[in-house]
Amino acid sequence: MIIKDLEIKKVVFKGFGLGFNELGAVFVESAYPGDILDVEVVDKRSKTHFAKIDKIIKPSKMRGEASRCEVFGTCGGCNWLDISYQNQLVLKQKIIEEIFAKFLPVDPIIGSATPYHYRNKSFLPIASREGKAVIGMYQKRSHTVISHNSCAIQPEIFDEISKEVLAYIMGSKVKIYDERSQKGILRHLGFRYSASTQEILVILVCKNRKLPFTNILVNKLTSKFPQIKGIIQNINPKFGNVIIGDDEKILYGQDYLIDTVGEVKYKLHYRSFFQINNSTTSRLYDYVKRCINNDDVVIDAYSGVGTIGLYIANKAKEVIGIESNVAAVNNAKENAELNNISNCRFHADLVENKIAEICQEKNIDAIVFDPPRKGLEESIIELVGKKKIAKIIYISCNPMTQKRDIDNFIKIGYRIKKIQPFDMFPQTWHIENVIELSYEN
Repeated sequence: MIIKDLEIKKVVFKGFGLGFNELGAVFVESAYPGDILDVEVVDKRSKTHFAKIDKIIKPSKMRGEASRCEVFGTCGGCNWLDISYQNQLVLKQKIIEEIFAKFLPVDPIIGSATPYHYRNKSFLPIASREGKAVIGMYQKRSHTVISHNSCAIQPEIFDEISKEVLAYIMGSKVKIYDERSQKGILRHLGFRYSASTQEILVILVCKNRKLPFTNILVNKLTSKFPQIKGIIQNINPKFGNVIIGDDEKILYGQDYLIDTVGEVKYKLHYRSFFQINNSTTSRLYDYVKRCINNDDVVIDAYSGVGTIGLYIANKAKEVIGIESNVAAVNNAKENAELNNISNCRFHADLVENKIAEICQEKNIDAIVFDPPRKGLEESIIELVGKKKIAKIIYISCNPMTQKRDIDNFIKIGYRIKKIQPFDMFPQTWHIENVIELSYEN
């Protein structure tokens, strides 16, 4: 079904342009405020329609050309490469203001100092097309791999190394993994990049350990790219969307890099979670530190490799990290030693299991939550309310689940002090948002 002359009124979460007609709300991918469009409905849910652009009748004043990428619109890596960075910030600000409308005002979004080539980690799928290997990103809503010459959001050296890996694939005749048949070997090409040292890890994700002529590949890559400090073969025999497997083989060098945020150094294993944009990360962590009072005892919930906890340690009296991933906890302890930080300790446990015990043992002044996209368990919110923790700093890359949790915090006596969005993901609709709450009952 084609809807004619639909005017886009605004952009909402997940980057959809929103228009209205007699059918109800129409959410349109890649549409901007002021667009007048003919759109094709691709999905319908009750009175809500999802559509794609069939024809641009009158373009929004925001629209431009995505001159930095020849496959923009097909590749799923970017969403907003065709509008200026300033306009991206305007749209993200409005999205957060709408989600948290009853809690306004929202402070002006803090942008990225590096809106292009900012990603410090990428895993690119590898596929076979007409007998030739291709490395790229998935097409929107599919597992079709779209190759590119130069990606606008990852370091240019990733593409240079990818071309050498493609040459190796052709020369060695290594079989590319096929999702349908589950046959073949090579699945993904991964990179981890240190913004502070410009050093790189290269990861080859394979179905099994039988990767031919790896010595030739190692020699070729390390001679041409001396920044490479490690080449790892990761083995993932399982079917599904999980990229990284449990087994690995170090083909060259090491499986970690050292990166720095502010004055804090972090040892990062290629598996480790770390914020994707270093320039925005430093601004976000500075903000969190300003929320902490001198000599506070702080819980760093979902602490990962200790990134936030170690960053605020020189202001807090004590930081107690909780993280379910044992390897990440071990990395956090190593990072504390690396920085000679003695007032941080880290526990390998589920947050919902450990937080009650810690709150029983200690007088906790503040908790920093940086949970997965699904947000917090209700039991955690209830416990925090019972303990009347004075301050909560809630960081989220999913403002919708964050809003749900904030509503629950408010029901038990908390009030919002500040809402501060950050742009961690330029050229996309994704937003990082920080909310500071205080207990007032």
